[in-house]
Amino acid sequence: MCAWKSNQPRQNSALLPRANAAKAGLSAFLLMIFCALCAQTQVAAGQSFEELTAQAAAARDQQNLPLAINLYSRAEQLKPDWQEGWWYLTLLQYSTNQFPGAIDAASHLLELAPHAVPAMALRGLSEFEVADYNASLRDLETAVDHGAANDSHNEQVIRYHLALDLCRAGRFQDALDQYKLLADNGFSSPEMLAGLGLAGMHLTSFPAEVAESDRGLYVAAGTAGSAFLAGSSQKADSLFQQLFTDHPSTARLHLFYGLLLFRHDPMLAADQFRLEVGVAPNSETALELLAYALVIAGDYQDALPAAQKAYAVAPDEETVQVALGRALGETGDLDRGIKMLEKVIAGDPDDLEAHIGLAALYGRAGRREDAYRERMLCLKIAP
Repeated sequence: MCAWKSNQPRQNSALLPRANAAKAGLSAFLLMIFCALCAQTQVAAGQSFEELTAQAAAARDQQNLPLAINLYSRAEQLKPDWQEGWWYLTLLQYSTNQFPGAIDAASHLLELAPHAVPAMALRGLSEFEVADYNASLRDLETAVDHGAANDSHNEQVIRYHLALDLCRAGRFQDALDQYKLLADNGFSSPEMLAGLGLAGMHLTSFPAEVAESDRGLYVAAGTAGSAFLAGSSQKADSLFQQLFTDHPSTARLHLFYGLLLFRHDPMLAADQFRLEVGVAPNSETALELLAYALVIAGDYQDALPAAQKAYAVAPDEETVQVALGRALGETGDLDRGIKMLEKVIAGDPDDLEAHIGLAALYGRAGRREDAYRERMLCLKIAP
C-alpha cells in the first residue's frame, strides 16, 4: 500500500530549534505590543461613570481620538441618557470619518434633545458621506432653518452640502439660494464653483461625478454665476458672454443666466430663455420659463404663443398652466383664462401667481366680490 506523500518540502530537523526559537521571540514581541495597546485603550471593569468621563475628556484634550471614542462609548453604556457624551461621540466620529457611528450617536442625542441643531447638522453631513442624500437633505435643511449656518466657521461646509443635496433633488432654485448666501462672503474653490455651475444649468450631478473633460465648463459657468450672485453684474455679463462665444451650441448656459436675471429683470431673463430655446428647441424648462418670464414682465402678447407651445409639451406643469391662464385672460379670452387659473388653485391653493392672475381677470370680467376675495388671499399668502 502506498503511503500518502506530502507535496511540502521536507524540513531539516537541524533547523527546527532555531525556527522555534524565532517563533517564540516573535510571539513574545507581538504579545508585548498587544499589551501596550491594551494599556492605552482598555478600561478596567468596574470603573465608575465619573472616572470614564474624566479619562475621556483627557484623551480628547490630548487628541487621542480613538481612545476618547472608546471611553465615551463605555460611559454611555453606564448612562445612556448622557447628552454630552453622545455629542462628543458624534463630533469625534465625524472628525475621524467614522460616519455610520456619527449618525448613530447623533440619532441618540436627537432622541434625547430633538432641537440639538449642531448634532442634526453633523448627522446630515455624515449622511451625505454615506450617500443617504434624502436623509442628508432633510437634516441639513432643518438644521439651517434653525440657525446651524449662522456660525461663520461652519456656514460654508453646511450650506455647500445642502446646496448639493438640493441640486440632487432637482430643487435648483433653492440650491442657487444657498450659493447666493455663500457668494456674499466669496468663494473660489473649483469644486464649489463647479457645483454652482451644475445647479445653474439644472444638472443633478455632483462635481466629483463630472468628467474631467467637462469640468472646465462648469467651473467657468460657476465663476460667472458667483460674480453675479456677489453683485458684480457687469463682470458676470462679460463672463457669460465669453461662455456663449466659446460654447455656442452648449445647452443650459443661457438658461443659467436667465435664472439669475429673472428676479432683477424678467424681460432680460426672457431674452436669455428665448436664446436657450434657440439652442435647445425642445427644452421644456426653457419654454416654461420663457412663457412665465414674459407674463411676469407683462408682455402678454408674446407670452401667449410661448405659453401655448410650452403647454403642448408640458401640460401638467403648474407654472405653464399659470402662464397660459394669465396670457389667455389678458389677451381677451377671459373665460378660458379664468378656468385655467381656477384649475391651478384647485390643485394648489397657495399658488400666489394664480391668485394674482385671478384677481386681475375677475376684475376685468366685472366679478368684483371674487376679485376682492382673491386680493385678500394674495395678502395672506404673500411672504
